[in-house]
Amino acid sequence: MNGLLIGDAAVELSKLPDGCVQTCVTSPPYWGLRDYGAAGQIGLEATPEEYVAKLVEVFREVRRVLRDDGTLWLNLGDTYAANRGSQVPDSKHVDVGNSKGMKAESIGLKPKDLVGIPWRVAFALQADGWYLRQDIIWLKPNPMPESVTDRCTKAHEYIFLLSKSERYYYDAEAVKEPTLAQVPESQRESGAYSVGSGTTRNRRSVWTVPTKPFKGAHFATFPPDLIEPCILAGTSEAGCCSACGAPRERVVEKKATGRVQERQGGGLGTAVRREPLGLKPVAGTFQEGVVTRTVGWRPGCACGAGVVPCVVMDPFMGSGTTAMVAQKLGRAWIGIEVNPAYEPLIRQRTEQAVLPMFAEAQGNLLVDGEE
Repeated sequence: MNGLLIGDAAVELSKLPDGCVQTCVTSPPYWGLRDYGAAGQIGLEATPEEYVAKLVEVFREVRRVLRDDGTLWLNLGDTYAANRGSQVPDSKHVDVGNSKGMKAESIGLKPKDLVGIPWRVAFALQADGWYLRQDIIWLKPNPMPESVTDRCTKAHEYIFLLSKSERYYYDAEAVKEPTLAQVPESQRESGAYSVGSGTTRNRRSVWTVPTKPFKGAHFATFPPDLIEPCILAGTSEAGCCSACGAPRERVVEKKATGRVQERQGGGLGTAVRREPLGLKPVAGTFQEGVVTRTVGWRPGCACGAGVVPCVVMDPFMGSGTTAMVAQKLGRAWIGIEVNPAYEPLIRQRTEQAVLPMFAEAQGNLLVDGEE
C-alpha cells in the first residue's frame, strides 16, 4: 500500500483509519525559515508558540493512525531571534526577524537568543501524551558555513524518538553498528567506537551523516542515510500481519565468544580484551563477549493471517525521500504534502523497483520458535 495525499497534513491525516501505520519518519518545515509557496503551510506562524501548537495538532493525528506499538522519528532544526532587520539570512539558520519582518522582542525573546524550537516541540508532544524516548544528535560533517565569531558554527540537528506506548516495536539488531575492531583504522573517528568482544554493538545516539542537496527540490532535503536507520529500527523487514498489522519479530541466537571485555579502572577508559575466560579478574568491569545471529522471524500476533510490508508514513513528504528509502527497503509508504508542485518529483523518485529484502526475510519465518 503506497499512497500520496496532497493537502494540509492535519486534514489529510483525519481521513486515515486508526492504527494503520507502523512508524512515522518526518521533518516538518522549520519555523520562520522559508516560504514553500502553499496556502496554510506550517512554519510561517507569528510566534514559536503558535508553531508548536500547530505541530501538536498534526502529531496528535499521527498518534491516532499509528499502531499502539508504533514510533515517531522527528527531525527538527533551530533558529535564532533577530537582532537587526537588515541582515541577510543564511540558507539554513535564518534569523526569525529577517524572514518574517519581526523583532525578537515581538516574540518574547532577546536579540540573538536561540529560540529552542526542537525542545519546545518535544516537550509539548510529551505533555500531549507521547513518550519522549530519546534525543538523537544528527552530526553534520559538512555543515552550512556561518560567519559568526561569538559562537560555534552549528553542525548538528535533533532527531527525537517518540512512541505511542510504553512498550513499542524497536529492532535493535537491524541498526547495530560495528565495534572498533571491525572498522578500518583509516575510517575510525576519535571516540566514535569502542573495542568490543563481538563484531557489533548497540547503536549510539550520535549519527554522523553528511547533508546531500538534491536537484529539483528545495535544498532542505532529508539525507537518505539519516532516514534508513529510523525505518530499519521502527519496522520489521519481515513484514507485518495482514489482519492486525502486528510486526513480525526477529528471532536472535546469542553465542558467547569466550572473551571478556575489560574497562580499565572501572571507568570509561580504553577497552581491552582478556582471554581465555580462566584469567584471574583484576580491577575493572568485565563483560563476557556475545555475538548475535538472526535465525528467523515469528508472528507478533495470533491472527494466523498473511504477511504484508510494514507501512512508513511521512506527513511532510517534501521531495519524497522518506518514501524512496521506504520503498528501497521493501516497506510500504503513505505520504502527505501540502504543495502539489512536489507530486511529480515524488512520483519520479518512487518509481524504482523494491529490493528483495522483504521477500527474503518472509521466506524464513519461525512459528513458536520452530521452522
